[in-house]
Amino acid sequence: MVTKPFEIYLANLNPKKGHEVGKTRPVVVVHSELIQGILSTSVVCPLTTQLSSATLLRVHLPLSESQTTGLTEPSDVIVDQIRSIDNQRLIKKLGELPSSQAEQLKKSLQTILAV
Repeated sequence: MVTKPFEIYLANLNPKKGHEVGKTRPVVVVHSELIQGILSTSVVCPLTTQLSSATLLRVHLPLSESQTTGLTEPSDVIVDQIRSIDNQRLIKKLGELPSSQAEQLKKSLQTILAV
């Protein structure tokens, strides 16, 4: 499977360790187009329906964007839980991030990764 930046997939993140986010849940692909199709892994950030006002560590996806995202509930991207997963963990594609949230996610990632 070839994943593209800002696509949203349902993924199995179990087993989890410590404070990692687990369960089967949506994730958003955040790797560069430069590695698209080269690796059998994807760099992702998990999503949660436990909404927070932490604007640096979260990107909010309102239900009004459900036609684009494929999500059935308002959700937040958990920016500080970025991780690499094998593409075998990806169950199905749900949708993609709207451009405004993709830009916000890029800025948050640059801030927390200091790149």
